[in-house]
Amino acid sequence: MKRLLYCILNSTNILEDGPLIGVGDQRIVFLNGSGLFAAVSRFDGLETPFDVNSMITYHKVIETLFRQTAIIPFRFKTFLNSEEEILTMLKDKDAHYKKLLSTLDGVVELGIRLVIAKPVHDNNPLHTCVFTPPADSLNPGMLYLKSRKAFYSTASWIQDQTKEFSDLCVSRFEGLFIKLKSEATSLPEIQNRKNLSLISIYFLVKKDLIQEFTIKFREIRSLVTGRMLLSGPWPPYNFVVS
Repeated sequence: MKRLLYCILNSTNILEDGPLIGVGDQRIVFLNGSGLFAAVSRFDGLETPFDVNSMITYHKVIETLFRQTAIIPFRFKTFLNSEEEILTMLKDKDAHYKKLLSTLDGVVELGIRLVIAKPVHDNNPLHTCVFTPPADSLNPGMLYLKSRKAFYSTASWIQDQTKEFSDLCVSRFEGLFIKLKSEATSLPEIQNRKNLSLISIYFLVKKDLIQEFTIKFREIRSLVTGRMLLSGPWPPYNFVVS
């Protein structure tokens, strides 16, 4: 039976009223690998579906442990074949995991999401000219090239906006975070609104700076065009490469 890996920690001195229960009502066990512990549970794919409830349970286990100690959280559906394989992993990556736990001790992840709309330009290849286009410009090959040009124009715009917003955050949140990561994606049409993009900025923040970070966020929100949301504190998922 496979083992589902939740997180790695350096202490199992966890205050719980009873056993910690994971996905599929399986008890969480802590495998000791020379001072590092892996929180795992048994997983039978034939009996336990990977549904929303399983995902919620998985993250609740991680959050329960995170509230009490520094952890290295893993993404949902992180499997290993046996307890022996997990112990080997802990041994092979001992120095890396211990250094990472030291970095993550006493910090949380806060996320800022900014939804922005690209200025409206008619990217329809059929409407790029005010005059009647030559017949050959309406062939499939020309339409494809025009659509790719519009795509790369949008991608470049998103990249520029992400850098600009990241630079603003670095400046405004100076001294309030340890690390920062950013990513951006195009969003599907929402309520007939097109050309929407989501910029996500993740911050590694010391716990005693959360309130100050939140106050600064409110100040920045008034300066930015677009819908800006703050989430967290969370376990530092985006700062762990598992």
